[in-house]
Amino acid sequence: MLRYSVSALGLTVMLVSSPLAAQAQDAMSDSDYTAKVSTAAPASVIKGATIVRMQNDGTMRTLQTGSNGFTCMIAGAGDAMCLDGNAMLWAQAWQKHSAPPDSVGFVYMLGGDNGASNSDPFATAASADNHWVKTGPHVMIVGSAAKMMGYPATADPDPTKPYVMWPDTPYAHLMIPVASAPQ
Repeated sequence: MLRYSVSALGLTVMLVSSPLAAQAQDAMSDSDYTAKVSTAAPASVIKGATIVRMQNDGTMRTLQTGSNGFTCMIAGAGDAMCLDGNAMLWAQAWQKHSAPPDSVGFVYMLGGDNGASNSDPFATAASADNHWVKTGPHVMIVGSAAKMMGYPATADPDPTKPYVMWPDTPYAHLMIPVASAPQ
């Protein structure tokens, strides 16, 4: 199991989360934040995970120190997620626009997401041509292996079935819904 410290993750989490998201989360109590983060993964994962929270100044505050290799947070557009160590390294590479590691990572997002472009890994809002897709509760397999699994890799996927997100980029990853997407 990959081990790392929260201080080493500070940069990664800061990059995954935006300052605006941190300000919106600032109004949330720590218990409300933890409750939202707890929607991201099974209770057994949350129980052993490190839970971190970005502060307005970009520093990270640890709300719960874990031991299972998962780090859970609210990121970007308010999406709750729990990432294993390899997924954290992949996310850091994505945010830095650098080459992702050649390892497989796993992400829980059982609370679903607020949407993302399926063609532009760096888009921050829907546009007429960036194939915005919302996926309900799902897990993700990140890393180069996702492209080799034979799932649809189209610009406009059916988010109720497994598909490759960002298929023509180094950040391609497999999205696996675990329930029907919201209507």
